[in-house]
Amino acid sequence: MTFGMSPFAQAVVSALLLVAVLTLYLLRFARSKGWLMVVAGVCVLDQYVKLFLLPHFHGHSVRLLFGTINIVYLQNRDQGFGGSFSYLLVVTLACVLAMMFLYDRLTKTRYRMSRLAEYGFALMIGGYMGILLDRITQGFVVDFLEFGKRSAFVYNLADLAVIFAVALLLIRGVRYLTEPRDWRKDIADGTGGR
Repeated sequence: MTFGMSPFAQAVVSALLLVAVLTLYLLRFARSKGWLMVVAGVCVLDQYVKLFLLPHFHGHSVRLLFGTINIVYLQNRDQGFGGSFSYLLVVTLACVLAMMFLYDRLTKTRYRMSRLAEYGFALMIGGYMGILLDRITQGFVVDFLEFGKRSAFVYNLADLAVIFAVALLLIRGVRYLTEPRDWRKDIADGTGGR
């Protein structure tokens, strides 16, 4: 279901929705505002590399670390990971609705994020903002990091920030689920099982 939107419009709206809900979580559940520096740092670094360093690589590839990493220039007009996904907006809306339901539950328990979760959310927002800026200003996303020879995917710093963020959040989720705790005490004292 595309809601009559082009793949480009779906990608933009999806990124905006995700940035909004992740920012809402940080504003409500983060312990400090240090995450703002992470968001700005990821976005600025991603855009700086694309605007000021990559133009020197137009038309050629540079191999680093014996060809393990290749710097190339690619204009990615797809929604992500080299393809278009006709249900991107539907999946995004489902995720946002689930997060809003969870937001309500976490608010009732006076939950506070761990630093790991804060940095994971901040990296994700910074990455989505870098990708979003490319789409809005250029109509495509600039990718330039290829790992290995003839990789199926080419990445940029924003992509890597999002991937790293997902890894951090998975680690935090596993740690959260495996920490011994008295659930009744967490609910009673309002910590929400930080």
